[in-house]
Amino acid sequence: MNDTIELCKKKLNDALNGNSDWNAPYDELIKAVYEQPVLFFALSRDNYSPETGTSSPLISTKDFNGQPALYVFSDVDIAAEWMRYYRHTTDDMRYGLIGAVEKKTDGLLSLFQVARYFGTKHIMLDEGNNYVGIDMDRFFHTNGIDTSEIRVNISKQEADSLIEGSKQAVVHFTPISCIPLTRNK
Repeated sequence: MNDTIELCKKKLNDALNGNSDWNAPYDELIKAVYEQPVLFFALSRDNYSPETGTSSPLISTKDFNGQPALYVFSDVDIAAEWMRYYRHTTDDMRYGLIGAVEKKTDGLLSLFQVARYFGTKHIMLDEGNNYVGIDMDRFFHTNGIDTSEIRVNISKQEADSLIEGSKQAVVHFTPISCIPLTRNK
């Protein structure tokens, strides 16, 4: 368990259950999520590439009255339990459709920016555990993230090609490696 995130969730639940102002603990949780050195994401079964063992983040409409949500986990064990419960693996059972993204690579910022660009309205944090829904716009505002641009990692060759052809970059998720599954013999 991620103690920092769990403490923030407890403060939020205490405020909600005590009918007191929940905004400060909610914003504290939002900041704590973005400050994590690594987060885990449910990955798309449809976009899975067997050749590379990668996929893109899952954006689902199963919760939040059909509004698109990004499924994020603060802890690998919570992500693994969710994966097992929903059998969210590749057909050959070689990979769990869960991926880890480190903050230090700018990949985390890009992932959230691209998800918002694609119309994601919510972050489903730790679904299957003590979950919390986070409003995507509030996530950006609370963390002081600029919403006017999207950081997409492209090679110098791709950048030069775009400049030469006066084209715009195609916005897409950077593929994320799926977690390999081990089999008990």
